[in-house]
Amino acid sequence: MVNMLAETIGETAMKSERVWAKHSQLENVAIYVDYDNVYWTLKNSYLHDPDDKNLDKNLFTQLWNTYDRDNVRVFKAFGDFEQIACDMTSLQKKRIQLRHVYANGKKDEHRKNASDIELCLDAIETTYTDPNISCYVFVTADSDMIPIMSRLMYKGKHVELYYVPSAASKQFDITSYAHRAVDLLEFLNIQVKEYKIEDYVTGALEFIENWERKFQENPEVFLGRSWLFMKLREVLAIPESACSQLLEFLETKEYILLDNKKYYDKIKDEHTMKKSYRLAKKGIQCLQDYEKETASSKE
Repeated sequence: MVNMLAETIGETAMKSERVWAKHSQLENVAIYVDYDNVYWTLKNSYLHDPDDKNLDKNLFTQLWNTYDRDNVRVFKAFGDFEQIACDMTSLQKKRIQLRHVYANGKKDEHRKNASDIELCLDAIETTYTDPNISCYVFVTADSDMIPIMSRLMYKGKHVELYYVPSAASKQFDITSYAHRAVDLLEFLNIQVKEYKIEDYVTGALEFIENWERKFQENPEVFLGRSWLFMKLREVLAIPESACSQLLEFLETKEYILLDNKKYYDKIKDEHTMKKSYRLAKKGIQCLQDYEKETASSKE
């Protein structure tokens, strides 16, 4: 009986010690957000703004709620804020320390992301300037944070990770470099929508048809892939991956084709030929069939 009581007291003491240790680890927290990475991944793939007006879906509000304002010593977001379409005042009101990092003036996948480098350097520096920080939280969308997380774990720091599994490297298990890993999509209550490409074919063809009516005879413009890709994403409100599939579908099924279009370069003052998209016969027929179906349904 005495032995059983002693064992029970011992187990209770050990549990209490673990709870206390966990609590003490979260008393001094540093949060680092690779905002360049997170912003473009969530916007391009899930049409989600990290600084969403819905507080249940707002990245910064949810992080504050998770770690408690009294425990957070550092909360920094790194990114090229000239390229990110965000309300900086809104972020500053949330007490986020913004660190602008020039990303060579390009957007999306074309930019050379320097923010993750600055973030890692800042985190390492913090281990020396503020050694009392016991918990480091990294918010990213890929596997670029693996080296810094590994280094901090070796330094005896508690490391937590918020990431997007679909964007993480399949070669490395990024979650093994953190004591706790959280799926950003679940954390922000982001509903992953399945896009049926066939549902957007008519809308894409109508957009190209309207463009042709306005600009087909204008020698100063042409319908290139990059511009068409950007506009279809915007007009149809679909993510990057779905738009890529849509364009590939339209080309493969021969609804659209690339053709030579006369183009006048005003800067060079010369005429040349540019590859420009236009509707193919199959695309025109598809729109005609759609118009007939729409008209008959109204009768």
